[in-house]
Amino acid sequence: MRLKPTIIAAIGIILGALSSCSPLYVARAGYEQAKILWHREPITELLRGSTVTADEREKLSAVLDARAFAGTIGLTPGDSFTTYTRIERNELAWVLLASKPDSFSLFTWWYPIVGTVPYKGFFEKAAAEKSGRILEEIGYEVWIRPTEAISTLGWFNDPLLSTTLRNEAATVVNTVLHESTHSTIWIPGGVDFNESLANFVGARATIEFFESRRELCADQSCTQRLAALVDRAKAIYNSQLALSEMIEGLYGKLDRLYRSDKPKEQKLAEREAVFEEFLTPVRAKNPKLQAFKQLNNAEIIQFKLYLTGLRGFEGLFAKHSGSWPAFFESIRLIIDRLEHAGSKSAWELLQEASQP
Repeated sequence: MRLKPTIIAAIGIILGALSSCSPLYVARAGYEQAKILWHREPITELLRGSTVTADEREKLSAVLDARAFAGTIGLTPGDSFTTYTRIERNELAWVLLASKPDSFSLFTWWYPIVGTVPYKGFFEKAAAEKSGRILEEIGYEVWIRPTEAISTLGWFNDPLLSTTLRNEAATVVNTVLHESTHSTIWIPGGVDFNESLANFVGARATIEFFESRRELCADQSCTQRLAALVDRAKAIYNSQLALSEMIEGLYGKLDRLYRSDKPKEQKLAEREAVFEEFLTPVRAKNPKLQAFKQLNNAEIIQFKLYLTGLRGFEGLFAKHSGSWPAFFESIRLIIDRLEHAGSKSAWELLQEASQP
C-alpha cells in the first residue's frame, strides 16, 4: 500500500523556519514555496489548450470534478486545486521524523498556527539527512520519506502539483479530498487525528466520487472504466483499514514493552521479535512491500500518524448512515468538546461518538 503523505508546507516550513531555523533554511523554504505559487496555471485554461497529454487532461478534469464533489459532502476546498504547477523534480520535499529506540518518544518542532508537530520538511534530501545525523548523535532513530503534496490549510491557493498528477486517477482524487479535509478541519497539535481523519475521508469519499460519475456514462466503455476505478478505490480503502489495524497492534505491543520495567538492552532485544510477529504475515501477503525493511520506531510512528483509528471513523460514518454532513458535524462536536473539556483525548471522544 502507498501511503499518501502530506506536509504543511507554507506554514509548517516557512513559519516554522522563522521561529526555529537558520536564515538559509528560511530563504530556501520561502524561495521554493514562492516558485510553486508563481508558476501556477489555471486548470481551466490548460484544459482549453493543447499542452497537456490525454492522460493529464483526464486527471485534471477529475480534479475539478473532485473539488465540486468535495463541496457537496461538506468540505471547503476554497480555491485550492484550481491551478496546476509543474515541478522540475520527482519529489516535492523530504520529511524527517525521529524517535527514541526504546520508547515512542518523538522529537518535535513547534510551528505557528499548526502547533507542535513531530516532523520537519526539507526541499533537499541532503539537508534532511544532515539534520537526521544530528538527531542520531543524540540518541534518536530517524526516518526520512519523500512527500508529493502540500497543504497550507486554506491560507493559500494550493495548486495541484505534477508530482501528484503522475499518480493513478484514484490517488489524484484521493489527494484532493484529503487536502480539502485539512482546509476544512484542523486541530492545532493534533497531527495524528488530523492526518488519520483526512486519510479516512480521502479514501472513503473517493469511492463515492467515482460511483457518482457512473450515471454520466453514455456507453459501455465508460461504465467499465468507472467500475474499474471504483474497484481500485475500494482496494486502496480496504488496504488502509488492514494496515491501520496492523500498525495499531504493533504499536500497542511495542509501547507496552517500552513502558515496562525491563532493562533497555532487553527491550531492544525483545522488540525485534515483536516486530517480526506482526510483519511476517504482512510480508507474506505483500511480497513487494517496500516499507518496514527493518525495525525503526520513527517509521512506525509515521504510519501511525496517518492510520490511527480508521475503524473509529468508519463506525462514526456508519452511525450516520453514510451522511458526510452529519459525520463532519460530529467531528466538529468532538473538537468543541475537546476545547472545552480537556480531560479526554480526541480519540476517546471519537470512540464515544462512534458507539451505536
